[in-house]
Amino acid sequence: MEYIIHLTDKCNLNCAYCYEKKRNRDISFEHIKNLIDYEINQKQKYSIIVFYGGEPLLQKNIIKDTIAYINSKKAKTDFYYGITTNGTLLDNDFIKYMKENKFINIAYSIDGMKSTHDLNRLTIDGTGTFDIVEKNAKTLLKNFDSVVAMSVITKNNLSKLSENVEYLINIGFKCINLLFDYFQDWQDEDLDEIRKQCTKITEIYADKILQEYDVEIPLIDDKIKTYVKNEYDCNEDCKLGMKTINIGTDGNFYPCMQLVYNEKFIIGNCKDGIDTKARIDLIKNSKKENEICKNCAIKKRCKHLCACRNYILTNDINQLSPIVCETEKIIIEVSDKMAEKLYKQNSKMFIQKYYNENYNILKQIANIYGKRR
Repeated sequence: MEYIIHLTDKCNLNCAYCYEKKRNRDISFEHIKNLIDYEINQKQKYSIIVFYGGEPLLQKNIIKDTIAYINSKKAKTDFYYGITTNGTLLDNDFIKYMKENKFINIAYSIDGMKSTHDLNRLTIDGTGTFDIVEKNAKTLLKNFDSVVAMSVITKNNLSKLSENVEYLINIGFKCINLLFDYFQDWQDEDLDEIRKQCTKITEIYADKILQEYDVEIPLIDDKIKTYVKNEYDCNEDCKLGMKTINIGTDGNFYPCMQLVYNEKFIIGNCKDGIDTKARIDLIKNSKKENEICKNCAIKKRCKHLCACRNYILTNDINQLSPIVCETEKIIIEVSDKMAEKLYKQNSKMFIQKYYNENYNILKQIANIYGKRR
């Protein structure tokens, strides 16, 4: 199981598109100890703890106390760690600490070049953060292979999207997670630019794969996987609390970070563990097919069953937002064209990534144990 612990609701930045509600709360260490004790009692082979916020590096001491507590238990469960950070509070000492303590995944907030990053990722007083974020990113990338660039797509940075992807690859990121801010006022005229930029991104991606440079862009990779598997399983990263659970500062369990603090979606707590019935009921309700999507030709490849996103955009776990529908169509189309090109050129890396099950299994194992193939 992967647990995402929201250490604090506080943040040292004021990003323009942040969906987190600012609260002046930190998690109680008692909640964390209860969670660790609960997980150890489950006798899993391994477990992943991800530190999240707000900005989790505002609570470095809690991170260190959590790992020290786990080490003191001498449990048979192997614990591995991850963190999602805006990067502004990183320093060499903490980077060294992460290297020494099995941090296998670092999600790093960076939108790309200075001109676009500083449009939205700002300090409390409105100052851009690019300079410190780029500096710390380069240091991280020298020390870890598993750093994921978390980049938000907005109306004011869309036209530079492909340039930002190229920049991020050039400074060393091997995985770039592109996230649409669907709360923005997207219009029909934006779809042409989305198509243009996504097409350019697939061209960049294809060139790297043909050079046998193993870049990952989940926005594209996920669609190719759905073609090979002929299905999409409600975001493999969470599965609505089956694979990943979010723990709020209140100590309650939630199925998705975007549903934290919504009492309708509580599926347990640190003291009592997972509420199995609440989780099963939620999953069952989330799989109800809506009428619009029922007869769609690409429904098996679309994220229309992503209950978390549906709820925050439409207030209904089964109702798809129109802008999500349109972007999904575009991404599937351009990804398929790129995949066809790579397949016809008999790209060795492409075949390995999408048709060699042993390769994918080995890669998953490598990610768990902090190594890269």
